[in-house]
Amino acid sequence: MHIFAVGANHKTAPLSVREKLSFTPSRLQEALRELMSRRKVQEAVLLSTCNRTELYAAAPTVQHEDLAHFLLSRNDLDPEEAVGHLTCTQDKETLLHLFRVASGVDSMVVGEQQILGQVREAYEVAVDCGAAGHVMAALFQRALHVGKRARWETEISRGAFSVGHCAVELAESVFGDLSGRRVLILGAGEMAKVTAAHLAEKGARAVFVANRNHERAQQLAQQLGGEAIGYESLGEFLKSVDILISSTSAPHHVLKREDMAAAMRARRAAPMLLIDIAVPRDIDPQVGKLDNVYLYDIDDLGAVVAADAAARQAEAQKVERIVQEEAEGFMRWLRSRAAVPALAALRESFERVMRQELAHHEKRLQRLSPHDRQLLERMIAAVVNKLLHTPTTRLKKGFLDGKGPEAERLLRELFGLEQDEEK
Repeated sequence: MHIFAVGANHKTAPLSVREKLSFTPSRLQEALRELMSRRKVQEAVLLSTCNRTELYAAAPTVQHEDLAHFLLSRNDLDPEEAVGHLTCTQDKETLLHLFRVASGVDSMVVGEQQILGQVREAYEVAVDCGAAGHVMAALFQRALHVGKRARWETEISRGAFSVGHCAVELAESVFGDLSGRRVLILGAGEMAKVTAAHLAEKGARAVFVANRNHERAQQLAQQLGGEAIGYESLGEFLKSVDILISSTSAPHHVLKREDMAAAMRARRAAPMLLIDIAVPRDIDPQVGKLDNVYLYDIDDLGAVVAADAAARQAEAQKVERIVQEEAEGFMRWLRSRAAVPALAALRESFERVMRQELAHHEKRLQRLSPHDRQLLERMIAAVVNKLLHTPTTRLKKGFLDGKGPEAERLLRELFGLEQDEEK
């Protein structure tokens, strides 16, 4: 069994590619079910966040081309547009990458906390639709363990920024003091909540929240002492706010150029800052070409992020040692699993002999009391386990030492396991 990953992230692909590869929460299960129906992979987990879309899969043979084709076809992305942006990894490289993701060192904002929850949610979605089995369970549980170790044993997340924090830092760099500024937030998800909380700390005077689900907008607005508005009122509020921060999960633009142009005419061209931290983007990039409109997307937060990342390099090195250690341990487990089919066949062979002997002596055994019969069966099972112990440990060690296939061949030949399986 091998573990593969195919995907793109903020380091390998521009936003224009990442937004086309992204999956909304409602599409994740549908995509995984379709992938599993093709029967080319045995297990899979799909991780899709604002900065990455990565498909992890377990299969007995190489599946990179099929997985890449699946990602592109599901998102109507031209293969030529994706050339040079998709990364493909296998086995240990896949483990190292996923463990770095979970620990926060591969994030745009190094050490950020949200990614660990996103990794957990991606795994839970795969479990819910039957795409994650024993191997993915072990892999993602180990990844979550690595993420926790990184945060317990190092300072990688102490005082770490979030994308929302970076958006507010950018707003401060444009306006200076944010006290008294009027802010409009599109979306009421986790990213919007984090961003809104930072804005409140900076003294934003009026915060308006718009969301498709008005109840969620009201909940967030109440937490901030702000006001929930409906999308139908968006045009009116665009005329008077200073800053708009957008973070919805819409699969299309929620703010188009013509809408913003109308708002700017009503504002008499008063400057406005728009920060779009959604993937796919909420705001039509053409909006940024309007006079006095300053539009930034998630990739534009790089300057704020870079300074913070440099300060965390020493802690990132400590995390890397944890990642390497955990990847080595998981690879040992994965290699030892190659022995499972032969060992399962051997155990079945031994247990079949045990059942046959018990059946052969059934008449004599009827003289025993239920307690003695149970005791006898336990003794025979214990003998079987002891006889299996040495070949089990030796075969697993053979796979760890690179001698597994030959050891398995000898085991099957000595105990006639091929004939048993045919029967």
